[in-house]
Amino acid sequence: MTSYQPTPRPRLRRSAIAVATMLLAHGATAQNLSTQDAAPQRVEVTGSSIKRLATENALPLTTYKAEELTNQGLTTMSEVAVALTVATTNEPVGGGGGGTMINMRGLNTNRTLVLLNGRRLANEALGASSVNVDVIPMAAIERVEVLRDGASALYGTDAIAGVVNFITKKTVDDVTLHASTVQPEKSGGGAQKRVTIVAGKGDLATDGWNVYSAFSAQRRDSLLQRDRPGIWDPDKLAALGGTPFTANTSGGSASPANFNIYRNGRPTNVTGNPYFAAGCVAPGLPQTAVPSTRTNANGARTCITDPSIYPELLPENQQMTLFTRGSLAHGDGKLLSVELNLSRSYIDAISGPQPFGANTDYDRLTASRRPLMITRASPWYPGGSGGVPAVAGLNGEDLALTWSLDEIGAVKLHDVQTNHRFVVADEGDFKGWDYRVGASYGYSHRESGFKENFFRTPAVYAGVANGILNPFGAQNEAGREYLASASADGQNFRVADVRYYGADFNLSRELMSLPGGALGIAVGGDWHRETFAESATMIGDEVVWRVSGTPGNNPSGQRKVAGMYVELDAPVTKTLDLNFALRGDHFSDFGSTFNPKASFRYQPTKALMVRGTVSTGFRAPTLPELYGTPRTLTPSTSSWDDPLLCPSATPNVAGSGTLTTDPRYAGLGLDPERVCNTRLTTLVGANPELDPEKSKTYTVGFVIEPVKDFVATIDFWKIDMEKTIAQINEDSIFDNLERYQDLFVRNPDGTLQYITKTRLNMGGLKTRGIDLSLNYRLTTANWGRFGFSMDGTYTDRYEGQNDAASPWVDSVGRIGALSTGSTSANTYIFKWKHQARVNWTYGPMFAQLTQQYSSTYEDTNALPTQQPGQPFYNVIAPYRVYNLATSYKFSPKFKVGLGVNNLFDHDPPLSNQRLSSRVVFAQNIAKPIGRAFTVRADYTF
Repeated sequence: MTSYQPTPRPRLRRSAIAVATMLLAHGATAQNLSTQDAAPQRVEVTGSSIKRLATENALPLTTYKAEELTNQGLTTMSEVAVALTVATTNEPVGGGGGGTMINMRGLNTNRTLVLLNGRRLANEALGASSVNVDVIPMAAIERVEVLRDGASALYGTDAIAGVVNFITKKTVDDVTLHASTVQPEKSGGGAQKRVTIVAGKGDLATDGWNVYSAFSAQRRDSLLQRDRPGIWDPDKLAALGGTPFTANTSGGSASPANFNIYRNGRPTNVTGNPYFAAGCVAPGLPQTAVPSTRTNANGARTCITDPSIYPELLPENQQMTLFTRGSLAHGDGKLLSVELNLSRSYIDAISGPQPFGANTDYDRLTASRRPLMITRASPWYPGGSGGVPAVAGLNGEDLALTWSLDEIGAVKLHDVQTNHRFVVADEGDFKGWDYRVGASYGYSHRESGFKENFFRTPAVYAGVANGILNPFGAQNEAGREYLASASADGQNFRVADVRYYGADFNLSRELMSLPGGALGIAVGGDWHRETFAESATMIGDEVVWRVSGTPGNNPSGQRKVAGMYVELDAPVTKTLDLNFALRGDHFSDFGSTFNPKASFRYQPTKALMVRGTVSTGFRAPTLPELYGTPRTLTPSTSSWDDPLLCPSATPNVAGSGTLTTDPRYAGLGLDPERVCNTRLTTLVGANPELDPEKSKTYTVGFVIEPVKDFVATIDFWKIDMEKTIAQINEDSIFDNLERYQDLFVRNPDGTLQYITKTRLNMGGLKTRGIDLSLNYRLTTANWGRFGFSMDGTYTDRYEGQNDAASPWVDSVGRIGALSTGSTSANTYIFKWKHQARVNWTYGPMFAQLTQQYSSTYEDTNALPTQQPGQPFYNVIAPYRVYNLATSYKFSPKFKVGLGVNNLFDHDPPLSNQRLSSRVVFAQNIAKPIGRAFTVRADYTF
């Protein structure tokens, strides 16, 4: 993609503008840009197809060099993505296994285009709409370019929020070994280890070829919540408005099992546990439960599982990547290259033991719940021959149980992702044209399954009913053999594949001379075909617990997209440059669309440059949004009152309604258990009737160099979208019943058929803000070189609509996923987010202190009606973390680095985000590891 041709340019274009369009984070970078004798190089930068000096670029482009990522204390691609100030990316700390998807501007991950060396990758298989950056080979990365405006006119219509282009080393002709570790100060887990080898041979200038490979393997250990007691401290949880665990907390599944007496086929208010009086300690069972202090009918004399035992803050994670690139010079300045990228990642996530009983789904497809029954015919009935203690007042009635298999231990889910990518490309010049052509193939595969301690629910129910399984104590040999026969371990409940086939070309040249320089033109095109296929096996309907997807559904889809574009770069005068681009795309399932982009760069003085862009975007619905799991009827995720048959003055508060007295429905024989405080029927799934989204993006920026070695950039940006695609959540529906009456589909007699929850084209979205970058470098005669840099994003507005007729609601400083608050859980729009760095270079020694900062925001609240001062209302204070990184070059070949992440050991803020699972830290801004020490070493030979 690069040809090297010396071209003289004014000093400002080499220093001020270059430093501004790059991140300018490292003093050495600034020094290189200011060197008067350095030969400028014509390159193709992200956001343009015309080769030019990087310093001439008018686009809001930020460049992070690989060395700077290391100096910030970043050790994984996930950390790199989360650190981007223009993004609201969550680090994957749960057991979801989906990886890390970049979310620029809070517009959701499927509106950020991620490239590797300027070309697309296959999307993560299950989501099939976003790239998991964990598959990108960090060991081979030379730099990361972040284009902070829309780029639909060049790269494709879906680049609405921006582009992140990971660029690898072009050549390597030596061998470098790297080893690093991140060791938490506190014991318990969360340590990370990484080893890398990068080896290459051949010199393009003398040998005409080069081949290199970069292999990396890394592992992160599991971290359990019990090893970070401050994260679930009861007093702190109560202070933030949460519900800390106490012995009076409502129980559920426990070991030994709790029971509820059934009479005449219906539950009573009599509960108990045969080992309650013994402190919930049963022979042969681990001590995982404590006696409940509840005295009401729905919890008296029962046991409660200690919530500190099982929750996991960070799952065990392993990743391996292998990147190989071969380059062959041919002809006059031409370069043929071949790239192969292979990656595989594993996530083993721990959860509490599998529960059974009426508080857990028995059937995944209908979300039905059945009581787990034991009768007096079982030897394990209290007071029976199996030795379970008798319970006073129990007269042989049938018992419904809530039971957790703590005897077996925590369950472990296994998630494996495989990603392959192969690219063949050629570039050079032909008859005065710079050309680039290439073809690529990408493959993404993901398997989610049961690894340890999962059992088929129907078999467990049958085992209790026939007296083989003992829900009140340790299993005998027959029970252990029966459980082994009912095991689901080793089976996948969900498998998905995504394939990408692409080809592209680009031609560019100078056409004629203008007063400011040569008029440049580029024409290009690309074609790609993408497919996805998913299989959700029926094992998910037998196990149910921790299963995603809809068992028995095997959705698939495919799409072909062909695009052509043209770009003109016109230096109208010595101070004014104009750029125009137009792209046309044809979708096999959505017809054609045309998207223009215009930009300018005006430089009236050597110390000032003004730049701006305007562009449009068009995002077709993703394949899963259109052709994913077919629309099916399923119970609502929460319990609600039917607003017609169980009306309430506060319909968004379940259980506040009363059975209707309207005479029109008197003959229906309504059962309050079916229409009040119950799980209503909803329609979910893909929607093949979705329309595309459209967008407009505007930016205006300034680059100033008021004094030598100080550069500041400020860019104003604005994005407007319409027909945003989102899945409305239940809270939004019941908060605005009048607005969403059309989502309630009823039978002729008034009974509810279903509530529509499929993905819909909602209303619009408007967001705007400012990106700011500062860089200063001070070189001294005796004390080395000092540097300061900062880049931050200020979001002024993030206004969305639930539909086109709805009012605009600003979500800055609170949870605000696209349009409805439901499409990317726990994503927040920060008023201000920045990263600041101070560094010092003295001979072979380097040190840098990095601050990562995010402003205050309103936390997720348990009820949407909560107000300040009420329970469950919480505000997260500004959060800042400091990382210290140092390094010393003992020789040109040997370098050692030491550092401290989270230097001042700031605990993560406690949050309402996940109170139900009691993993309660703000995972969108913080890690639960605490202070950690880093050691790394590099040796080249």
